[in-house]
Amino acid sequence: MRFLTELYPAVAARVKPPVCIPMGAPKSVAFLVQAMNLPDTTCYQMDLFPAARLRDDLTEMNATAEVVTAPDLWDLPQKFNTVLLPAGSHTDRELKLDLIEQGAHVLNPGGTFITLSEYEKDTEFAKLHKKMFGKCGQTPSSEAGMAFFSTKGDEPRERRRHEINFHAKVSGGPSMDFLTRPGVFSYGRMDSGTRALLEIAEVKDGDSLLDLGSGCGVVGCLMSTKAKLGKLTFIDSHLRANAVCEINAKANGVTNYEIVTSETMAGLPMNGFDVILANPPYYGDSMVARLFVGSSRDLLKPGGKFYIVTKMPTAVVPIIFESFGECDVIENRGYSIVVATV
Repeated sequence: MRFLTELYPAVAARVKPPVCIPMGAPKSVAFLVQAMNLPDTTCYQMDLFPAARLRDDLTEMNATAEVVTAPDLWDLPQKFNTVLLPAGSHTDRELKLDLIEQGAHVLNPGGTFITLSEYEKDTEFAKLHKKMFGKCGQTPSSEAGMAFFSTKGDEPRERRRHEINFHAKVSGGPSMDFLTRPGVFSYGRMDSGTRALLEIAEVKDGDSLLDLGSGCGVVGCLMSTKAKLGKLTFIDSHLRANAVCEINAKANGVTNYEIVTSETMAGLPMNGFDVILANPPYYGDSMVARLFVGSSRDLLKPGGKFYIVTKMPTAVVPIIFESFGECDVIENRGYSIVVATV
């Protein structure tokens, strides 16, 4: 968020520790913690990758907060007097609602839930606050954005899940059912890039397959319908994604699988996989794509294949050349599937 620290003074008097800051971009959250300068602050993230960046940013700024990760915000104890949600314009609406509802469960009765919105004229959060807390106050519209605040009552609240199921299949194979939750990649549908990758990737009986950045498990589960895999490994840094992946693998009858939670891919066996499939997030600096490609070369067995789907082949192909040398590029459904062999 561009003006997070400029907006915070408008609600600073309402913020009482212990404080929970759920999600938010690492650098912005670190600036907020620094501006607050309060004891007993906890920053929550679903993903190990931004959590690690946030710890680094806090250290660099000499700001103090505990950074915790969990699949759900309500996995944290109910101990906070303030939940302070930094809501960027890019945040999905369903995730915003999910964080407000789960945030209410970690807030003490009488505690305050505050949303900092970067929209100059926000018409959404007042409705979301009122839906959860009944009442909502707000600051005037400003170039820095708007703040919304509500007080939690004494009445107990039931936990409500936000989930969407979808069906998917590939290349005429059997259909599978997938559960998704807000914050997990491709919420409520199969991503077009995933479909493009699945239609091109090949496996054979006995192969050991790594689904790299597995999300809710669509790639690995559907690839298991193409051949009788020797071993299937899902790996992702996102804890909620891995929790959902576990549900989907079991529900679809996938066997002989393992789910790994890591942001560095440490612990995966060297020369352990015949096929690696990757659909990285499209960050502008290609950081995740570079991590995926750079680590995959040593994870493949001799003759093993690495597949990565991208909308930015001019950015990805040079990274492939650094690690693998030659590669092939196959166009499918408006995507480029880059294939490299060890």
